[in-house]
Amino acid sequence: MELSSSNLEIDDVALRLDGFFRKYYHEKILGIARSYPDEKRLEADFKDLDLYDFALAEHLLAFPDETISTAEKVIRDLDLPFEGAPPEIHVAFYNLPEGSKLQIRDIRSDHVGRLISIQGVVRKATDIRPKLLVGNFECQRCGHTMRIPQHDIKLKEPYLCESCETRGPFKLLVTDSKLVNSQKIMVQESLEELRGREHPKQLTVFLEDDLTGRVMPGDKAEIAGVLRTRRNYKDKTRVFDIYLDALYVKPVEVEFEEVKISKEDEERILKLSKDPKVYDLIRDSIAPHIYGFHDIKTAIMYQLFSSPRIEMPDGGKIRGDSHILILGEPATGKSEILQYVAKELAPKGIFTSGKGATGAGLTATAVKDEFGDGGWSLEAGALVLADKGIACVDEFDKMSNEDRSAMHEAMEQQTVSVAKAGILAQFSARAAILAAANPKFGRFDQYKPISDQINLTPTIISRFDLIFTVRDDIDDTRQIAKHILDSVVSPAKVSPPISPDFFKLYVAYARQRCNPVLTEEAREEIEKYYVERREASRDQAMPLTARQLWAVIRIARASARVRLSDKVTVEDARNAIRLLDVSLRDVGLDLDTGTVDIDKLMTGVTKSQRDKIQIILGIIRELEKEYGPVKREEITGSAADRGIKPEEVDRLLEILKKNGEIYEPKPGQFKIV
Repeated sequence: MELSSSNLEIDDVALRLDGFFRKYYHEKILGIARSYPDEKRLEADFKDLDLYDFALAEHLLAFPDETISTAEKVIRDLDLPFEGAPPEIHVAFYNLPEGSKLQIRDIRSDHVGRLISIQGVVRKATDIRPKLLVGNFECQRCGHTMRIPQHDIKLKEPYLCESCETRGPFKLLVTDSKLVNSQKIMVQESLEELRGREHPKQLTVFLEDDLTGRVMPGDKAEIAGVLRTRRNYKDKTRVFDIYLDALYVKPVEVEFEEVKISKEDEERILKLSKDPKVYDLIRDSIAPHIYGFHDIKTAIMYQLFSSPRIEMPDGGKIRGDSHILILGEPATGKSEILQYVAKELAPKGIFTSGKGATGAGLTATAVKDEFGDGGWSLEAGALVLADKGIACVDEFDKMSNEDRSAMHEAMEQQTVSVAKAGILAQFSARAAILAAANPKFGRFDQYKPISDQINLTPTIISRFDLIFTVRDDIDDTRQIAKHILDSVVSPAKVSPPISPDFFKLYVAYARQRCNPVLTEEAREEIEKYYVERREASRDQAMPLTARQLWAVIRIARASARVRLSDKVTVEDARNAIRLLDVSLRDVGLDLDTGTVDIDKLMTGVTKSQRDKIQIILGIIRELEKEYGPVKREEITGSAADRGIKPEEVDRLLEILKKNGEIYEPKPGQFKIV
């Protein structure tokens, strides 16, 4: 009797597997046979096998190729209701024991050839392409054909013709060969499972047949398969690359709330939620080594707790994540705050830079590289990888043009669409964005609109719920110096009231358990605020739009979550309104009128500017009828009579030229388009 390299003989393995399938999976196998080829894979629970036959289960882990091959042969030999050739049903085992569930970074040479299971985020995925399983080769000398099984990555051709015993040449008859769908993906360790500041490790995974197309970049997946090695044929090295030959793939829904909470932690969390100073304690635990940022840290607190996503009956979805933009001068601590949130506080956080992002960048793209063997592969960017987490983007104003255009969709619809090289795909990007940007010229000019001082389009700026400016104020010099020196001399003075680990548990618990709804009083408070602001602005600057209303609702619900409440009270509504007012006064103030004008953010042009633009257009139109092209001096003189300063005239003329409403037939002369 033929022996395997284990303690079990092959015939014994087959006999035991036959009994196992008949006892546990006979009905399931019959169902697959009836629906074949739409369904091809029998997914069996390893625990069932372990319960049925411990020795057989151990044999499977140690010798998966032999055991799986025998299992598929056993199924083919069963009496199945199938006409013609027996179906080729694949076998896959899931729910492997703890010893076989590995982190990618823990894979070692001992695991090569064994059945293991990993879990991670799909970083890249190639197109689905045919792969040769059995090649049918024709001898070009005598016409004899030979079937050669393919096991290696490189194509294996016949060495000698079986008929004429010559060395070819041989021609591959593709149509007579056996092909199967294949796909290669790159799996990266889940960010929430990393320890400290570890760099996530990656592993290449090969998928075949019905496993292809099950996952896309950005998806989290559980994958079981056989770990294999391969040698780089170009380099004669003794060090091998490893990859996973997948047998089982299951997409796993990525949850921000995956953090496990013990009974003891729950008691501590509930105790903290009842503390009357809970808001201050949590806010002061956000980057305590950075001085100030009171309102910004409050906003980040609400962003971390978030608001539940709203799904409308008609299928519409309203994001619950708040987006925050910090516009700050150099050396004010913006990057430090972003780093702290991504690395220390968010259970799933990504820190990246708009300047340093390449390839897939912040969103996603299709790339042609070695991973795809020269073909196209989809690659997920930071926002896709941060799905259901938080993406901290520094140097936000220095994004590439490709990412800048894709950001509109990612921020509002929370999806990223790719249409490139015939590839059409859409990824989920349900991430809150905490971004930082610098003024164009390093420092803010208090006499110029904010929209003129940052390298961001109004359409992107308008998608942020809250926007704050940070100035390097000389008045704060002594306090900042004292705070920095205290952190050096006595680090305990700047230690957070709540440790980062417990902070994560508290946020995770709130997001798992709390789904706050507006009370009638809170609704009236928010409605009153919005309606009164809008109605008071008739024929004046527009202070609010529907986007700000949604921002207030999101922040108010997050405020309720901070104290683990399922009801949004009037106080929560007032917290949200106060924070929005701070943000609007910071960046939405019309310097000419002293009122808040949201159009300054939405379009980059305030109502007072629009009124002056109409005056300038009227002057040009009137003078053009009499004199033809109008000189700049004539426009400046007429505008001065109406209270518009010469420097404003120059700026408004540039806006009109940029918008294509006027043009210069000669330098210094203007005409209406």
